[in-house]
Amino acid sequence: MYTADDYLQGWIAYSIGGLLLLFCLWYLLRNIGYGAVRHIVMLTFAAFLFTPVTAYRDDAHLAPAFFVSLYEGVLLSGADDGFQRGLVPIIAVLVFAFLIYGVGRLIWAKLFGAKSLAAAGAAVEVDADGRSDASSDSVS
Repeated sequence: MYTADDYLQGWIAYSIGGLLLLFCLWYLLRNIGYGAVRHIVMLTFAAFLFTPVTAYRDDAHLAPAFFVSLYEGVLLSGADDGFQRGLVPIIAVLVFAFLIYGVGRLIWAKLFGAKSLAAAGAAVEVDADGRSDASSDSVS
């Protein structure tokens, strides 16, 4: 059995790896034009990676929920809950994350107007010569 310090060190290493994975995902998604899609995909992966659940039913130490779900669903034969013990907390965290995200976007739109959301979602594209698409080709 692991000690509390072992679990803490494991979570620190796992969190660093999870943050690096989220950075790689952000790097892959950075060119998607609509910001809400990027945010929802990032929230989904963050909830999937970082939702904790107790590692064992009789132990209070936490482990990543998808690992516990995978272990109990695939490797343990005759398990009562199977994938559900890790999946239910992930779904709950996703629901709350999406609700908080939606409320946050509504508050942002109310405070700063719809123009700020549109400006944040669609940045001005710049050509190779440094001119934006909105600039005219002729010099007056």
